[in-house]
Amino acid sequence: MSFTLFFDGACRGNPGPMAIGAVLLENGKKVKELSENIGRGTNNIAEWNALIGGLKLALDHGCRELEVRGDSQLVIRQISGKYQVKSENLIPLFNEARKLVSKFEKIHFKWVEREHNSYTDGLSNKALDK
Repeated sequence: MSFTLFFDGACRGNPGPMAIGAVLLENGKKVKELSENIGRGTNNIAEWNALIGGLKLALDHGCRELEVRGDSQLVIRQISGKYQVKSENLIPLFNEARKLVSKFEKIHFKWVEREHNSYTDGLSNKALDK
């Protein structure tokens, strides 16, 4: 079985209202999704929370191996260890995500262009519109 997770965070204003979206695919077919308003903050906080929400979604579904795709180069590079997390407000989110990552047997992170992440962008914007 092949699982893929797409995630995206949205923020109207920076800071402003935030929302997250994530979709879990199994062999290319949607099995679970997340669309949730999460309060006020920055775009980077929204992106990290979207990753965390998506990882929890995958673990709750029983995924042990996962490919994670997102259009936030910062988050993908930080979670992959290519960039350090220096912002004080992002360090707790990074640490939470790393704990979740450690629960997978195999996990891979891949940056995708925004147009390849439009479904989760729609989920996060839908939550903001509520």
